[in-house]
Amino acid sequence: MLLFQGQMSLLYFGKVGNVLMYINICAYLYGDLTIYSSAVPKSLRNVICSFNNSRDSLSDSDLCWGSLSLTRLDVYRILVVCFGACVCPFLFFNVIRSRWLQLLTVCLRWIGFILMLSLSIERAIILHKNITVASFHHNVSMYWNPSIYSLLTKSEPIPKPPAFQPQNIPSLFGVCVYVFMCHHSIPGIVTPVRNKSKILCRIFIPVFITVLSFNLLLSTTAIIAFDHIEDIYTLNFLPNNEFIDISQIPYTLALVIGYFLCLFPVFALTSSFPIVGTSLLGNIFSLCNFFSVFKSDQAQKILKYTLPFVVLLPPLGISLITHNVGYLTGFTGAIFGSGIQYIIPALLVFKARQYFTHCVTLKESNLETTTDLQQNDTASATVGDEMTQPTSSNSGMENENIICSSTDHTTTPHSVSIIRKCSTHHLLPIPMHASPFQHFFWITIIIIWALFCTIIVLIDKIHHL
Repeated sequence: MLLFQGQMSLLYFGKVGNVLMYINICAYLYGDLTIYSSAVPKSLRNVICSFNNSRDSLSDSDLCWGSLSLTRLDVYRILVVCFGACVCPFLFFNVIRSRWLQLLTVCLRWIGFILMLSLSIERAIILHKNITVASFHHNVSMYWNPSIYSLLTKSEPIPKPPAFQPQNIPSLFGVCVYVFMCHHSIPGIVTPVRNKSKILCRIFIPVFITVLSFNLLLSTTAIIAFDHIEDIYTLNFLPNNEFIDISQIPYTLALVIGYFLCLFPVFALTSSFPIVGTSLLGNIFSLCNFFSVFKSDQAQKILKYTLPFVVLLPPLGISLITHNVGYLTGFTGAIFGSGIQYIIPALLVFKARQYFTHCVTLKESNLETTTDLQQNDTASATVGDEMTQPTSSNSGMENENIICSSTDHTTTPHSVSIIRKCSTHHLLPIPMHASPFQHFFWITIIIIWALFCTIIVLIDKIHHL
């Protein structure tokens, strides 16, 4: 999706517009990498540090192990540096997502999602049935679920989250925009479809309903099962080693499942980090090419060996300062994600319609000019051949006509569209796949909504500083 936006912007935006667009994309990808470089070390830290069941009392100043004077924050920062050292070499190569890596990642994601749904549903059933601790000891088979181990030391209330919390609205904007990453798959779904008629009902609506249903299912099961949800949800399934007896299968299974889910972000995000980093590397390189100072051979060589560090160091630096993944997700999604999801597409649509209207107007004027010339040729056939030679102004119009001729195949005389009602030019050709959102009103609403989301999130983040 980002690639398509970059290619279209070269057609419709000027140099300033392209530079601003690439800055927005690079900032969003930087936020993406920052989230990855925080989530992976945080998950590893929570797995390798000695765990106690009092989750609410754990803080960054607590010791990670009793035998060493390293705090949990120290271990987290060490893991951030180690993570950067591991992924840095991949940025010097053109890393692409291979088929087998895709299949492996998809399998791991589905296993993780199914386990999280199953474990949280069982925990919710136990809480709502008010099963006592004594019944746990008589039913060892229940110990396969690592999320119930916190119930062995203390009774937890049934989660009753408030229906509405106004203070969390800014974070909701950012997180919801960040979930738009599912849109990245839309070009890959639409492109192979040959017959694109009724594609809204056949492709778009089912895809978005599926994504919405899955997110609602995952969120709902988490709400009804846990009174406190970690910013990395998989950490809610970390088992308590104090109650693990590896001589019995249910305990061993709980240990394997718990550590698999806690390491799930490590598998998924580590495989995506080099790919996102390579994408950011390409966008920064394209941004530098807009300036003549970077076009020399010497500058290109310098960029080749320095840009990987420019890509890697800022996310690692921010991750060393904070590991609040929820804050980073909300900020990245609302500020930079809004530009990619709302502002840039809206401006691309506006500029494309302007360009299309100009091409159609030019074609009509050229058609009228050609008709007049043919009539004059018929009336004065004895004048000579010089009348058939194009003038310099006609040549310029013909060249522009060639550029605009690529829109001919998208129209048909038998199509029906609302474009005549909404456009300022009532003689526009009728597209085969006319959008129901052709009025300028929709572009205005999208821009206003994006600015509103950004302002709300900025006010909230500044207020908490």
